[in-house]
Amino acid sequence: MPPPRPPLTKRLLVACLLPVLLAGGAVAGRAWLEGDEVRARVMARVKPTLESRLGPVRLGDEFHVGWMGTVTLGPLEVPATRPEGPPVVRIEHITVHPRWRALLVGRIEASRVVLSEVMIEAGPSGRELRALVQRMRAPRPSPATASPSGSGGAWPEVRVEDLHLAFERRGRVEWGPLSARVRRADVDGAPGLEATAGLPGGGRAELSLRKAESGVTGTLQVREVPAGPLLSLAEPPWAMEGGILEAEARVEGSEATFSLAVKGLSLRDARLAPEPVGPLAFSAEGRARWELERRHAKLESLRVTVGERREAGVEVTGEADWKQAPRFSLRAELRPLTFEQALAALPPSLVPDQELAKLEGHFQGTLTVSGLVARREDWEVKAKLDVSKRKASDPPGPLAWLRAPFDYRPLTAEGRGRELHIGPSNPRYVPYAELPRVLVRAVLRSEDAAFWVHRGFDFDSLSTLLLKPPDDKVRGGSTLTQQLAKNLFLSREKTYARKVKEAYLTLGLESSLSKERLLEVYFNIIEWGPGIYGIGEAARHYFGKDARELSIRESAFLATIIPNPVRYHVYCTRGELSEVWKKNVDRLLGILHEGGDITFTEYQDALDAPLPFACGDGEAQATEEQTSVE
Repeated sequence: MPPPRPPLTKRLLVACLLPVLLAGGAVAGRAWLEGDEVRARVMARVKPTLESRLGPVRLGDEFHVGWMGTVTLGPLEVPATRPEGPPVVRIEHITVHPRWRALLVGRIEASRVVLSEVMIEAGPSGRELRALVQRMRAPRPSPATASPSGSGGAWPEVRVEDLHLAFERRGRVEWGPLSARVRRADVDGAPGLEATAGLPGGGRAELSLRKAESGVTGTLQVREVPAGPLLSLAEPPWAMEGGILEAEARVEGSEATFSLAVKGLSLRDARLAPEPVGPLAFSAEGRARWELERRHAKLESLRVTVGERREAGVEVTGEADWKQAPRFSLRAELRPLTFEQALAALPPSLVPDQELAKLEGHFQGTLTVSGLVARREDWEVKAKLDVSKRKASDPPGPLAWLRAPFDYRPLTAEGRGRELHIGPSNPRYVPYAELPRVLVRAVLRSEDAAFWVHRGFDFDSLSTLLLKPPDDKVRGGSTLTQQLAKNLFLSREKTYARKVKEAYLTLGLESSLSKERLLEVYFNIIEWGPGIYGIGEAARHYFGKDARELSIRESAFLATIIPNPVRYHVYCTRGELSEVWKKNVDRLLGILHEGGDITFTEYQDALDAPLPFACGDGEAQATEEQTSVE
């Protein structure tokens, strides 16, 4: 027989009081959980666990237990290696959500950990962040107070909110805010990991990793990421603005395929160009393979393209080996590219003249670089450029006017100067066939020794510049053809944009004119002194004679002043050379003799020959300028 039921009044009383009793118990329990005893016990477990992975840490006084059992700690700081620097990691709040199913069976496990207001200070050149990663990789003994959930428990989901990443190089660059979620995602018993991230500006990244018999497999997808802020983390030499970046990579064991595309990027810097350069578009896709046991990696293919329609492309292959001192080799091949395609790949601000798109022909080239990674100065660099030459039967191109006499207005600090006629009707004009042979050899030895064999660019000189420590200057290495392109078409601004235009014009000149005509135009338009243009005017001004009659020593002197003829004109006004410049002229004479351009007798006679300057005394000007020249 069932027990008698309580009277109705008692049942109503219990129903009314039970929620109150439970609520009171929850309040009392929560108050106890937030007490000093529980806080001390939690801190005694948490801090040693963190230090077992991160090294010394500082944990703040925040301790809060939520109604649903969540525990919030903070702030957490991981000190940098520099005592005076900010912490490498600062997390304002760490919130741990319990796994209720584990609690029911007596285990303490976290189902989710949320890290809020996170700042990562990578330090100068990322050194602090690298040091933290090394500390995390180093084996450490597990503390006796470690959480039991670390042994056999399910991994918690980790969320990061409001994360900022800061680098220090030439200045401080900060990227953020971003959010991320990382969770374990096993498939068919194989452990896996999935992560998603919301990137600054609205982009998104997704990562999926799986452990298989062949090794780790995984994919990474990056979509609609603002390119400028992301690429600025690498501290490029100029500001990057706008643009969208998308990337994808897949890893299967010891092989990876990848692709990347950037569109609409703009570059801004006074050293680059007066106005922003853009929009730029480029892409890369390739395949790599590695053997970690052999410490060897191979870039099997990489295609880099430039332009909205990928008009210009370079194929790259390479290898790296780090069995001992790390070394590498790279080969880049520019496939045949027409002038029209090259112009289409450039943004408008880098195009020298749209008429040049009508140039016929193409160019192609190869570049190889190899050596020990740490010994940049010893890298071996080889380059080759082929430019198709126009034939006499070809229809006239946009630079064909340079084959005939033309009028030229040299560029001065005040703008274009007086008009010069480059042709036989000018009495100071000297055809190539009538230029003194020694004068031509002296200028080539001094300015462009490989003129007759290169196709506009002296890659031996350029590789020397490449292997020197980088700086902020746009430096020399210009061939005669490059100098001619600059004098004929470009302003005096020292920017990278001008260098790009100069390179394109150089290819056009090499394609359109013979080497002899290039030299003929060069000798008759370049500046040899203040307001002095062309070798005919220079010979008459400096020595009072026709250019065809220049002596060996006079030719050598004129060759040495080409880099800065206005500054070095002081020797003419003074009427004699300084000891420093006399050595420069004598050194060039020695090079001419060693190269077989002059005989030993001619060399000896030139060393002793006078320089009969015809500029006048100019003593006041010479005295004023002497210090700056020497």
